[in-house]
Amino acid sequence: MEKLNVKKILMFFLAFMLTVMSLSPAMASAAPNVNTIRVFVQNKQIQPKVAPVIQGGRLYIEFRSVVLALGFKFNYDATTKVITAVSENESFKIDLKSRKTYLNGRQFTYGPDAPVILGTGANVLVMNHLLNATNSIIANYDSVHKDVNVYEDLEGKPNEADLKKIRAAIEAYYHTSDGLASIKALNIESWGMFTTMLADITIRKSGTELLDRTEHATIKMLHATDKSWIISDVQSETEYLNYLSLAQKEAVVPDADKLAIHTLLDTYVQAINDEDALGLMAVENPNGAFFTTGNFSKEQLKLLLEIDFLRDELKQTKEQATIVAYEPDKATVYTVYTVRDKEDASLPTQRSYYLVSVIKTADGKWYMDSNEDVLLGSEIVK
Repeated sequence: MEKLNVKKILMFFLAFMLTVMSLSPAMASAAPNVNTIRVFVQNKQIQPKVAPVIQGGRLYIEFRSVVLALGFKFNYDATTKVITAVSENESFKIDLKSRKTYLNGRQFTYGPDAPVILGTGANVLVMNHLLNATNSIIANYDSVHKDVNVYEDLEGKPNEADLKKIRAAIEAYYHTSDGLASIKALNIESWGMFTTMLADITIRKSGTELLDRTEHATIKMLHATDKSWIISDVQSETEYLNYLSLAQKEAVVPDADKLAIHTLLDTYVQAINDEDALGLMAVENPNGAFFTTGNFSKEQLKLLLEIDFLRDELKQTKEQATIVAYEPDKATVYTVYTVRDKEDASLPTQRSYYLVSVIKTADGKWYMDSNEDVLLGSEIVK
C-alpha cells in the first residue's frame, strides 16, 4: 500500500510539472516586462537601440538617440573613438578611449565611483546627470512609471529659433500705425524664470510727433509652455534723435497767442527764481495733473514746493523758446534752460532741452501743463 501511494504521488507531481512547463511560454509572453524603461524626448516616445539601465542607483540612457531627437548634430569617429554632438547652445565630446566626457569644452565628472558612460561604440550610454548639467536640457526619471523624460528647458538660454520668435514679439509690441519701428540691436542679458533682452528700437515720428526716437529697452520675456514668447515687463529709456533741429522749426502762431505763451514762460521762470510757490501754482493748468496727481490739497502742494526751494538754491535761465507745434487751445514749445547754483559758482551749470506743453482754457488764458513736458536731453556747461 505504501509503494502504491508513493508511485501515485510521483506521477501526479510529474504531470503537474509538465502542465506548468507547457503554460510558462504563454504566460511569459502575456506578462508585462516591468523592468523596461521607456524614453520620451519632447513628450514623444523614442526607441533607442540600447535600452536604458540602472547601475549603482543611477540611470544611463543611450546618448545618440536622445541628442538626435533633440536636434543635435551627431558624429562618431570610429578611428579615434570620439563622439561629438553639437547644438546652438550645447556641445558634447565623449572620448571612448580615455572614458572622458566634455560638456561645452569642460570635462564633466560625477564621482570616482560613478562612470559617466557605459559601453562602447556609437550607441554608448550616458548618465542622465550629464544632460542635466547643461543650460538647456532636463532629463527626469520617473522610477514609479519607469519613464525617462528628456526635454528642452523652457528657462534655458534661447536658441536661434527662440530669438526669431522674441524679435517678432518685440516688433509687434513696438509696431506703430505706420509700421515705422525697427530693432537696431537685440541681445540676451540673462535667462531663467524670465529671459531678459536688451533692445534698441528706433521709432520714426508719425502723426503729430515731432522727433524720431530710440527706445533703449530692458524687456523681460516669459517662455510659455506652447513655446511662444510673451513680454512680461518693459523698462525703457528714450533717446530723442536730432532734437537740436527743432530750434529752426517754428510754427505759425497768431501774434496774440505767441506773446501770451512767451509771457507765460517768463512768468514761470521768474516764479522759480523768486521761490514763489503761489506764483508757480498760478501758472499751472488748474485742471491738470499738477493738481490732481497724488490727491494733495493746494496747501500741501504749496508746502512741498517751498520744501524744494529750501533744499536747492538754484538760478534758472531761459536761453531759448521756440513754438514748434500750435493749435488754438494748446501748443508745444522747444525750450532750452540753464540751471546753476546761486551760492556756489564753482559748481557746473546744467543745460536742459525740453518740449514744454502749454494749454489755453475756456477763459482764454494760457497755462503751463508741466506734467506733459518731455526732457529731450541735457549737458554740463561751464
